[in-house]
Amino acid sequence: GGGPQMSSAACTLLATLATTAAMQTGQRPSPPLRAASPRASMLTNVGAGIFAVSGALAWVAPGQSLANYGLATDASALVTMRAVGCWRICGAAVLLAGTRGPSHAAGVSLVAAALTTLVSVANWDVLSRPLGNQIPGVVLLSILGKLTLGGRVGPRWAAGVYLLLGGLIWAAPTSTIQDVYEIQKPVSDVGRSMLSLSGGALVSTGVFLAGLVRGLALPQCLALTFATDAALALKWALLEVSSLGGAKVGGFLWAISSLAVAALSLA
Repeated sequence: GGGPQMSSAACTLLATLATTAAMQTGQRPSPPLRAASPRASMLTNVGAGIFAVSGALAWVAPGQSLANYGLATDASALVTMRAVGCWRICGAAVLLAGTRGPSHAAGVSLVAAALTTLVSVANWDVLSRPLGNQIPGVVLLSILGKLTLGGRVGPRWAAGVYLLLGGLIWAAPTSTIQDVYEIQKPVSDVGRSMLSLSGGALVSTGVFLAGLVRGLALPQCLALTFATDAALALKWALLEVSSLGGAKVGGFLWAISSLAVAALSLA
């Protein structure tokens, strides 16, 4: 069917981004941020800690993480909850890298995305996702990350990769599963919902990178990131959880904690 074409289309998209970015040689790396103030560093550590702890719990104990939201567990839901976890851990690494400026954060974000994709291969194997739509991404992201860290590629490309790919996964989890990931095994409604949330984790990280590229101060970037995270959590709690048989309270608590970080960052 249309699976292989869409999968190759996803690889082509990454390849095009990598090639176009590589052609932007001679770009100076963007100037690093002034040394992060103690407050900005503290806020970054808090934000990264929230991403890392929630991500680690989702990766290590996906069944418990699903139960915390009152959701039923099945093989596909465990896989996609782990996907949420690994992309939140990846986001934590990017937040910490943000203290060293947009170019460093962008380069780290692409290398971290490559490593996250590589580590996830064993997770996706449960649903027989083909290696062919994972490994090319690892290679391309690694190359793009190295070029970005070396100042050969502007940091805006990293923000674009996160926002574009994350937005597609968040908005269209079903076509992501069928056409991009080429997964033939059944994926439950809970599994699709978790996959959408993993795309949301990429979007939140992309917002952080975009803020840095725009020259916003670190606390403003953190505020935007966690406001985005809160909005995605609130949308999920209000519009999806009930139909999945879960409890809204978990989503509301997630939204409130993210809003608190956003408010703290702007205080």
